[in-house]
Amino acid sequence: MRIETTRLVLFPMTEQNLKDAELDLSAVARRYGASMPHIGFWEMRAKRRIYRAKTGIILQNPRAWLLSTAWLIVERDSGVAVGEAGFKGPPAARHTVEIGYGVLEDYRCRGYMTEALGALTRFAFFQRDYRVERVTALTLPGNTASHRVLEKNGFARRPSFGKYWLWERLRRPEDTPEGLLFP
Repeated sequence: MRIETTRLVLFPMTEQNLKDAELDLSAVARRYGASMPHIGFWEMRAKRRIYRAKTGIILQNPRAWLLSTAWLIVERDSGVAVGEAGFKGPPAARHTVEIGYGVLEDYRCRGYMTEALGALTRFAFFQRDYRVERVTALTLPGNTASHRVLEKNGFARRPSFGKYWLWERLRRPEDTPEGLLFP
């Protein structure tokens, strides 16, 4: 399964891929026909924690796999894995899922995350096993690039507490699943 956009292909990592990615993310990317640029020690350390947490959520609720895993974002033309995005688990209160995302530094400011986030947001709204009416994201106040990505995808900033800003996107009548998924 995959999601295709104009310039990207998004692959959901299986539970086994998440476990394998803790040791060798490049090998997991190759399984999807992609190459993986070098990732620094500290960034990979953070990814390992995320992969473990996602694996735990999937083990507790296998039906929530697609809303709990990391989606590898691959540039279609080059076959390079440029980033990841994913939801933080099945819907919580008010039919809400939270999304997180990141693009490797050399691939920022090219519109990739705007494209990927738009596709994943629409994907969330059309899950068979879950009703999703709202997608949220948290950003740091100074992360203006991320703010632009969210705004371009129809997210609005909401009242926030603590050090993060809360963003929200509600499902709209014009949201459709057309052209998103490929087996």
